[in-house]
Formats: sequence, structure tokens, C-alpha cells
Amino acid sequence: MNTLPVDSIIPALKEALRTRSSAVLVAAPGAGKTTRVPLALLDEPWLAGRRILMLEPRRLAARAAARYMAASLGEQVGDTVGYRVRLDTRVGPATRIEVVTEGVLTRMLQADPALEDTGLVIFDEFHERSLHADLGLALCLEAQSVLRDDLRILVMSATLDAEPVAALLGDAPVLTSEGRAYPVETRYLDRRVEGAIERSSSAGFRKRSRRNREISWSFCRERERFAGWKKGSPSWSWAPPSGWPPSTEICRRRYRTGRLLRGGRVSAKLSSPLPSPRPA
Repeated sequence: MNTLPVDSIIPALKEALRTRSSAVLVAAPGAGKTTRVPLALLDEPWLAGRRILMLEPRRLAARAAARYMAASLGEQVGDTVGYRVRLDTRVGPATRIEVVTEGVLTRMLQADPALEDTGLVIFDEFHERSLHADLGLALCLEAQSVLRDDLRILVMSATLDAEPVAALLGDAPVLTSEGRAYPVETRYLDRRVEGAIERSSSAGFRKRSRRNREISWSFCRERERFAGWKKGSPSWSWAPPSGWPPSTEICRRRYRTGRLLRGGRVSAKLSSPLPSPRPA
């Protein structure tokens, strides 16, 4: 498993959650907080075998995070790691980490205000702020103060103003993980740019590109006028109608179905310009 910047802060995070009931983690984008932190906290003694709920603001992010964590464990989604989103649930009896969306967390808190089988609630990307996320945090704080003093709350973000949130969580410790920077090289054209920058940039790109010359051909929505289009399976094929020059036989190529959409564009390498279709 590759080393990520957040790995260096995980021991301090474990210590903070061992001694305190809440914590705030600020980590740069790409540091690995979404996929590394839940797995690192899974075997903590204070969790006592209970599950971890991680809140994600979007369904796509919830599914992707669950799939990545499950793959890193060599398992399928629904085993140790699962997710719950609107109209889609992948959890099982052995699921310990559940990635949920904001509305799902609200419904879970309504059904079980104490979250009896949950040891840690993680609010990821909290800087995006929404009514459901704020309500979920308020209900978790109420459950922590009234019903479950052993419930842990972790707020994570990349751009969050951490101090107000830490004060809301009872002066919770704030941990910061720096991101990883890579060198960037700037290259300039050989000569001074004259005229429109778009044309000069395009000319420089074409000069350094090693791709073969391609031509783009826009075809109209009424493809019936092209007698040479024939629908094949599982892809589309094109053959020039009779009477067209033999040099266009190189156009006999096959394209994936998704490339040939009505009103779209298709690229083909030709040995000569494509002639206009002749009437039958």
C-alpha cells in the first residue's frame, strides 16, 4: 500500500480519539483522509467492535470511497466496508464501515437517536456545509451529551476553518496534515508569440504532437442519406458505396458504438479527402 501524507498524522489522531470524544482533522486534498482514516481506526479498543459511520455529501463520492477501501482490503463492497445511499445499499452482517450520505444519516438518527451499534461518526468534507450535515452533527452532539458519552465524533475537511468547529465540539483537538507537492516545469515556445494566443498555442501544440494527421467529418442527423452506413454487431462499420474511388477503401474501419452518435463527430485516417456521397 502506498504511503500517503495523512499516514503521518494517524498516530496522533488515534491518541486524540482515545483521550477525547471529538477531534477535527484538516488535511489537504489528496492526503488520503477519506480512505485511510476509517481503516486505521477500525481496530481501536474504544471502538469495541462497533461500526464506523462516515458521512459523504454526494452519492458518487460515497460509492467511490467504499469501493476503494474494500479493494484495499482485498474484499468486495458489502463485506467489511459498505455504503448506504438513496435507493442503493451495499452492507452485510460483517460490515464495520458504512459510508452514508447526509439524508441517510438523518434517517438513521431518527430511527436510533443513540446510534447504539456505532462507535464513531465521521463527517467528511464538512466544509461543503448543508442543512442535513449540520442537523446530523447537532443530533450526534445531542446523543453524545445525553445518551452516549462513549460516542466519538470526527470532523474532516481540506479547507475548513477548524477553530469554530473545534469550539463547537467542546474545544476538540485540531490536527493538521500537509499535502504533497510535486515540481511543475514551465515550457515556452521557441519564438515570441505574435497574434492571437489561441492560434499560437495551437500551432505550438501541433508542432510537438506526433499523432498522425486526422480529419474530422461531421455527419448530419439524417444518416439515411449515407447509403454506406450499415449497422453491425457489436459495433458500427462503414464501407464506401460503389462508384467511389478505390483510395477510400482505407476508410473501411470499425468504430465502437458509442463513437457514432446521431449529430456527433467521427474521425478517420484517410489516404485522400473524403468525397461527397453520390446520389444512387
